[in-house]
Amino acid sequence: RDVAHAYATLLARFDKEGKLENADEEALREVLRGPGSPCNVSLAEVESLFNRAQGNEIRDLRKKVDALNVTHAGAPPRAMVVEDLPNPVEQRIFKRGKPENAGAVVARQFLAILSPEKREPFKNGSGRLEFAQKIAGRDNPLTARVMVNRVWQHHFGFGLVRTPGDFGTRGDLPTHPELLDYLAVKFMDEGWSIKKLHRMIMLSSVYQESSEVVNAKAEGADPENRLLWRMNRQRLDLEAMRDALLSVSGQLDPAMFGRGVEIAGEGWSHRRTVYGFVERQNLPNLFRTFDFASPDSTSPQRYSTVVPQQALFMMNSPFILEQAKGLAKRGEAAKETQGRIGGRIGEMYRIAYGRGPSDEEMRAGVEFVEGELKEEGGPATVATAAWQYGIGKIDDGHHVTFKAMTKFTGGVWQMGPKLPDPTFSFANLNAQGGHPGNDASQSVIRRWVAPRDCVVSVTGTLMHPAEQGDGVRGTVVAGAQFKGWDVKHGNAQTALENIEIKRGGVIDFVLECRGNQNFDSFSWPVAVRVNGGGEQTEWSSVAQFGGTARPGGLSAWEKYAQVLLEANEFVFVD
Repeated sequence: RDVAHAYATLLARFDKEGKLENADEEALREVLRGPGSPCNVSLAEVESLFNRAQGNEIRDLRKKVDALNVTHAGAPPRAMVVEDLPNPVEQRIFKRGKPENAGAVVARQFLAILSPEKREPFKNGSGRLEFAQKIAGRDNPLTARVMVNRVWQHHFGFGLVRTPGDFGTRGDLPTHPELLDYLAVKFMDEGWSIKKLHRMIMLSSVYQESSEVVNAKAEGADPENRLLWRMNRQRLDLEAMRDALLSVSGQLDPAMFGRGVEIAGEGWSHRRTVYGFVERQNLPNLFRTFDFASPDSTSPQRYSTVVPQQALFMMNSPFILEQAKGLAKRGEAAKETQGRIGGRIGEMYRIAYGRGPSDEEMRAGVEFVEGELKEEGGPATVATAAWQYGIGKIDDGHHVTFKAMTKFTGGVWQMGPKLPDPTFSFANLNAQGGHPGNDASQSVIRRWVAPRDCVVSVTGTLMHPAEQGDGVRGTVVAGAQFKGWDVKHGNAQTALENIEIKRGGVIDFVLECRGNQNFDSFSWPVAVRVNGGGEQTEWSSVAQFGGTARPGGLSAWEKYAQVLLEANEFVFVD
C-alpha cells in the first residue's frame, strides 16, 4: 500500500507534458527498486495468488508453448544429452533399500564380474566415459561378440547364439564358436566398423547360399538349419517392407535427416520409415501388426508372426492402394512393347521383383488383366464402382478441381474422422445429399466416371429444405457442358441431355454454399442413364452409394499391381 501510494503521488506530479522533474524521477526509481515494488516480486509469488483453475490454465498454456518450441518448422534440432556435475556425488549403499539408513561409500568402477581381480576406481568426473571405454575395450570380448551376433542375426534370421539377449549360463551355446570369436576379433581389428562387418558377412559363401536348396540328407540331419546349409527365408521388417512399397511405386522420399513424421493413419508421409514418429505410450496398430519391437523395453530380437491383420492391411489399406496405383502408372511406360498387356506385365514384374515373369505367370497375368478390362466395360460391374466423392471448386473456366474424401463412416463420406472438421467444417456427402464446406472452394462433389464411350443423360432434383440461410447452388459439369441452379427453401429439376463422353471421362455434381454455409444441408439424388441403342443402363447416386467403391477405385491394372505387392515374393527375402 505504501508503494502504491508513493507511486500515485509521483504520477500526480507529472507536468502537462507528461514529464517528471529530476528529483521526482529519482524518487520513482527508488520506489520501483524497493522491496515491496511490483517489479521486485518473483514469479513464484505471483503464481501463489492464482486459484486452481487459473493455475491449470497457465500449465496448459505452457505445455502448448513447449510443444510448439519442439515441433514448429523453425524450431532448431535438439538432442537429449547427459552432462557431468562439477562435483560427482559419492553414492552409498542403502541398507535394506532405505535412503535414511546409508552404509559405506561405493566407488565408481567397472563391473566386478567382467574385471580383473584388482579394480581401479574411475578418476575422471562421473566415470561415464571410462565406463564406456571399458565396455568397448579389447580386454572385454563380450561386447564385440554380442554385436557381431546381432549383425549375423540381422542377415540370417538367427544369431550364432540363438539367445541374443543372454550370453550367460542359461543362454544357448554358439552353433559356430570359432566363427563367432573370429568375427569378434576381426570386428575390433577393423576399428569396430559395422560397415566393414556387413561387407565381410555378405561376401561370404554362406550368405550367398540359396533358400531354395533341396538337400534331403541335410534336411534330415539339421531340420532347423543350425549349420547353415541353406539360407533362411525371412520376411521383411516393417521398415524395409514400407520403404520397398514406396520405392516400387516411385513415391519414396529420399531426403535425409529431419524431424520424425507420422507414417500411420491418414495423411501419411512418403519419407523413409526410419523417420517415422514413435510414441511409446501409444504405438499405432500398424507397428504392432508387423511385429515392430516394443519401444518400452530392450528387444534383443524381433519375432516374426503370421496373423490375419497383415493380410487385411495389404488388401484394404489406403496406403497400399496408393502404392498399387503408383506401380501401375510406372508399368504403363511399357504398354506398347511386346503387345500392350504382355509388355506392361513384364515391366511391372521387373519393377516389383527385379525379374521378368515366367511363361506361366505371364499367362495368368494376361488372363487376369483381360478379364478385369472386359468387366470394366460392362454396365453390371462398373455401375457399382462408378461413383466417387470429394471436395473442390469450379474455376472461372468451369474446370473442376477434385480432392477425394478420405473417411467413410458407414453412411457418410467426409474429409476427416470428425464433424465438424477443423479445416472443412461440415463438408460431407450421404446417399441423399449432404452439406458443403466453408466457402465455394470447399464445395462437395459427387463424381460419376464413364466406364466406356457412350452418350448419357442426367436427371435429378436439388432440394434446400431450410427456411433460414441464403440457399445453395448446384452445378452439373460434363466437359464443355455445364448448367447451374440456385435453390433457397425449395427445389429445382437438374437435367442435362445428350452428353457425349469418352471412357474415363467424368460428370461432376458440384454443390456449393452461396454467401455462407449456415443452414446449407441439401438433398440431391441424381441418375445417369445411357441414351439409345435399346440399352437400359442406369447409375443411381442413391442405390449405389457406399464405401466399398473407394475414391478413385482401382482400375484393372491397379488391381493387378496390388496382387503383385501382396505376393510372398515381395515381402519375403528368398
